[in-house]
Amino acid sequence: MTLNGIDVSRYQEEIDWEQVKNAGISFAMLRGGYGQNNIDSYFHKNAAACQRLGIPFGIYWFSYAYNTRMAVQEARYCTALAKEYTVTWPLAYDLEYDTVRYAAQNGVTLTKALATDLVAAFCEEIKAAGYIPMYYTNLDYYRTMFDVGRLPYDLWFAQYASAPAISGMAIWQYTDTGKVPGVQGNCDRNYGYKDYGTGSVSPGPSLPEEYVVQPGDTLSGIALRFGTTVSQLVRLNNIQDPDRIYPGQVPRPSDSPAPALPTYTAQPGDTLSGIAARYGTTWQTLARLNSIPNPDRIYPGQKLRIPSGSGARWYTIQSGDTLSGIAARFGTTVSRLQSLNNIPNPDRIYAGDSIRIS
Repeated sequence: MTLNGIDVSRYQEEIDWEQVKNAGISFAMLRGGYGQNNIDSYFHKNAAACQRLGIPFGIYWFSYAYNTRMAVQEARYCTALAKEYTVTWPLAYDLEYDTVRYAAQNGVTLTKALATDLVAAFCEEIKAAGYIPMYYTNLDYYRTMFDVGRLPYDLWFAQYASAPAISGMAIWQYTDTGKVPGVQGNCDRNYGYKDYGTGSVSPGPSLPEEYVVQPGDTLSGIALRFGTTVSQLVRLNNIQDPDRIYPGQVPRPSDSPAPALPTYTAQPGDTLSGIAARYGTTWQTLARLNSIPNPDRIYPGQKLRIPSGSGARWYTIQSGDTLSGIAARFGTTVSRLQSLNNIPNPDRIYAGDSIRIS
């Protein structure tokens, strides 16, 4: 599966996105901005047009961070933009030569270890917000600037050649002199090797309605992370003592209605603890969410709500879907989907069920 895409910024100025779509472009990566909340002057125009025309898109942020705190803040600027649209493609961290020069001007040498830390800080913040993290690099920096073994994120790789020198990237930017109807002058052309969806299934908003408390969390830390206050969390969740929260709790960070959580249909032989382990939660959380009085008694066919804070990707099965079709769409395999979701018979899936993709 190879998808044709472009990435653009204000340097392309006005774009006729209808022509772009008619030219066979399947996705776009839009520059959201750079540095400390400098929004690209054409981002909103481009994002609105892509959403209106049904062109899936992601966002990249050109970094001027030289410490992890700045990288996290850049991620927050990026997710704030994503929240305004239906973004199913990744939010990407873009560290380039100008990033290194800017750091040097501020007395910081961007070493391989520090550059890797910046990518991880940005991507983890993106992941925590419910979006798909990605990092962008060329062959030079791939070899010299990043410890790729520490970066388990999708890669957007730039090399202008007849074939890439590495494998395993999710997007390959293969030229910066591409020509596309509707775009003035040159633009970057890309091949996409993963289909992140068209917008019918969103990776999730930057402000989730529920959050699963992790070991070491504090209420003040959760409030800071989601841009709310301790008193608001206490009120929404009827918390008696703000100094006492527990891993596995699912407090609501916002006033929005409780979400429609992913569901799992219990299979013969399933146990609540086994399902909890598979989805990165606890049996206590599952019992609470599903009003199960006896955790030792669940039944085949029983639908269980799964907390949405585990970082997994989900897809709601539509009428006419097949497991092989879903696997092809998301760049995975039927056997992987069977394993993740304990599906004994790949020919028997049901519309309305939510299955875990990764």
